[in-house]
Amino acid sequence: MCLNLCGVAVGIMSAAMMGLSFIAASFCTQLWQLVLTQGFAYGCAASFPYILGVTVPMQWIEKRRGLAVGIVYMGSGIGGIWISVLTRTCIETLGRHWANRILGITMIAVGMALSPLMQARRPKQRPKKLLDLSIVKESGFLLIAAASFFSMGPNTVPFLMMPTYVTKVLEESRKLGLFVVTIINLTGIFGRLVAGFLSDQFGPINILIIWTALAAFSQLGLWLPFKTVPALVAAAALFGVTGSAIIGMLLNALSHMFGVARITYISGLVYMTYSIASLATAQSASLMLDTVGHGTDYTWTIIYTGLLLVVSTLILVALRLKLSTKLFFYA
Repeated sequence: MCLNLCGVAVGIMSAAMMGLSFIAASFCTQLWQLVLTQGFAYGCAASFPYILGVTVPMQWIEKRRGLAVGIVYMGSGIGGIWISVLTRTCIETLGRHWANRILGITMIAVGMALSPLMQARRPKQRPKKLLDLSIVKESGFLLIAAASFFSMGPNTVPFLMMPTYVTKVLEESRKLGLFVVTIINLTGIFGRLVAGFLSDQFGPINILIIWTALAAFSQLGLWLPFKTVPALVAAAALFGVTGSAIIGMLLNALSHMFGVARITYISGLVYMTYSIASLATAQSASLMLDTVGHGTDYTWTIIYTGLLLVVSTLILVALRLKLSTKLFFYA
């Protein structure tokens, strides 16, 4: 009972802080104020319900855990689509200030209404420590954390680079650039579900290797060599199917390897590596485009993104071989 009340309280407080950070941002007039509100305050608050949302289902479901995680991440994809439409509509009709306020009120209302539904399950074997950092000494965890670092870092690059690539390289309209981002989000919904289903059938790490390799191919095999609209759309679709599902399968793999009793703080550690990698990769990719590519040549930025995914694939292969060298092995 106490466990559930704590989870509900964390969800409600986080929803309130998320919403208030956007409302406060609507009154900002300087950049540093936005960094504190929409950057720091919102970032800290949003991490709590996100971790709860993806780990609580794992505590209740064992047989079809991969599918359950896939459905949860489908929700994040659907949410990303409708919130972007709402944001764009509010900005165009009411302006930035009221758009922030409406989004803030929406976060508070929806977050507070749904928080009581996140009921944690008391584990059969409770962890001995509230935060057991001995997990960082285990090679399996370190390999997954490294794979997360190299695979999730590039996850933001297509979202940031493809829309500008459309206008600067392909010389197409800005609407096509927005359409490409929509394709990534839409195919991501499908990819999360399929990845979850296949993970239950063949093992999360096995599917992770395939999905990460295909994500690398979307960059190096489709986006890089072909400077055409159909190739870019195909790259965006393939990356949406594969790249969006990687983090869910990583968490599913962790739950299989270390159990669900410790999954909450273990996933938090993995998300920490993910956050650091996303920040570092996005900044370095932008810097690479500005310096080496002079703002218009995306070649090395695409190669950089693809090679990071290749490194992640090799790390996952090493983890798979560590678990078993058998070809047909559920891992």
